[in-house]
Order: sequence, then C-alpha cells, then structure tokens
Amino acid sequence: MEKQDNKVRKLQVIKFEVKKGETFEFNGNTKTEHDRITGFFVRLSNTEALPGSTFRMWLDDVEVIPDDTEVAIAHHNTDMSIPDVTFPVDEKAKNSPVRIIYKDDSENLAADDSYNVRVYLLAIQDIKK
Repeated sequence: MEKQDNKVRKLQVIKFEVKKGETFEFNGNTKTEHDRITGFFVRLSNTEALPGSTFRMWLDDVEVIPDDTEVAIAHHNTDMSIPDVTFPVDEKAKNSPVRIIYKDDSENLAADDSYNVRVYLLAIQDIKK
C-alpha cells in the first residue's frame, strides 16, 4: 500500500479459470471504497496460453480495451516492474461495473488444459482526514 498526499494506492484482483477454446465472460463491480481505477495488468498461470488469447474490457460502462485485443499487451511478466507493464486508465470506481470478455484461442495447450487469469485493477482510495 503506497500513500500519496491523502490517497492510498490499492489493488483489486479479479480471478477466473479459462479452458482451452473457451470464451469466458466476467461481470462484477469495483470495490465501494476505491475512488478511481488508474490502471490494470493481467497475469496468466500458464504463459503458453498467451499466443492467440484476446480480451475486451469495460470499466464503469466505458470500453477501455476494444474487442480482439491480444492479452499479451497487458500481461505482466516477473521480469518487468508493475509500472512498466500497467495499462493506464482513469475511470470511476465506487462499485462501478467491470465487464471482461476473455477468449482463449491458444494452439500451445492440450485439449483439456485450463489456466487461471488474474486481472489486477490499480485503484486509488481517498483518505478522509
């Protein structure tokens, strides 16, 4: 948790499981205590699934990632720092809707393989004094 002025930076993690060839749709909400979403990044438990996987994402009913965007552009590897890989956005949080459509079209996985996808939302929470 990093403090800046009277703001605290936090993470919200969205996790779901995807099977080879599956399209997964996530519908949820940002945390009520978070004021703004300032960026996000993605991690896959199996990086072999990166080639061919795409996603689309909305925050507060605003499309921030268009259809058919490769997951690899927002994927965080352990050899990169979070600021270097974070995709910047500036959208309202406060229980706002989050919608993600994730499509696996990977050719590198076995037919019955599945893996976890984590989308990390970087949030700012104002501290009331």
